[in-house]
Amino acid sequence: MYKKKKRKKLLFKNNIVIYDTKNLNKNGIDFVNKIICGDSLKLIKELPDNFVNLIITSPPYFGCRIYGNETLGREEHPLEYVTNLLKYSNELKRVLNKEGSFYLNIGDVYFGTKGFVRNKGKYARKTDKHYKEHKIAKPNGKYLQYKQLLMLPERVAMGMQEQGWILRNKIIWEKPNPVPSYSPDRRYPVYEHIFHFVKSRKYYFDLNMAKQLNYHRDIIRCGIEPFGEHQASYPESLIKPLVLTTSKENDIVLDPFMGSGTTAIASIVSNRNYIGFEINEKFCNLAEERILNSKKTIENQLPLKETYQSDIHFITTR
Repeated sequence: MYKKKKRKKLLFKNNIVIYDTKNLNKNGIDFVNKIICGDSLKLIKELPDNFVNLIITSPPYFGCRIYGNETLGREEHPLEYVTNLLKYSNELKRVLNKEGSFYLNIGDVYFGTKGFVRNKGKYARKTDKHYKEHKIAKPNGKYLQYKQLLMLPERVAMGMQEQGWILRNKIIWEKPNPVPSYSPDRRYPVYEHIFHFVKSRKYYFDLNMAKQLNYHRDIIRCGIEPFGEHQASYPESLIKPLVLTTSKENDIVLDPFMGSGTTAIASIVSNRNYIGFEINEKFCNLAEERILNSKKTIENQLPLKETYQSDIHFITTR
């Protein structure tokens, strides 16, 4: 019979957003339950090896809308975007615990849409303001052709495999309410990829809980839920089961592209600690407000063991 244990307190402090890491302890503990406003690639390098237990993130997509001072996703050539994103994944591999997991949500784009040169005159959209300063490589009649689906998620995933990551699942996130993307000569895109990577053959995964949450299959159906001024945020209901099935209570969850704070919220209500990196100050403040409002949820939350009776499995790949 499960013996109820005194629940450990999360490592909360005041002032959630930090703008300067000079005075933070280099053992990583001062990063916990904080959002650091700055360049995430530089910030990842400040974390110790094997420090976090789980990574969940959705980086800026190539050629899509810009919200502030982002640089990733604004490259001229789509393959430059892949190369730059792999710089992040290489550092993330170092800071992830050997028994940890990395969920990467990334979407694809067609050449000739979004910020590309076709959006002029009668094709102009209200969102074109996001793309005016984005210079895109010209078509070459091969990979870069109008209407070409660029296969960026797959290219990133294969690059990560070359870095030594182990790809365990290519999860399909099906959206019953996708953002409209009409074209008369193709089917409507209604899904995105969520790649589940690990760095070793032995890693933590709770299959029984995954079954209880209906997250044991590699197709997940979950509607989009844009939050505030961050219209590209993924929903908490999509992320929380990933936290519950691939981390333990009081583990540390890292999101190097925190955005509006969804990963942090999912971690908090699941009694996990979080670390968030975000370059956009407006989003840092938005995430901080959400986190402060979530403390009421934490105070009223029952221990997870009273909600989910689960067998824990350490999975060895085969």
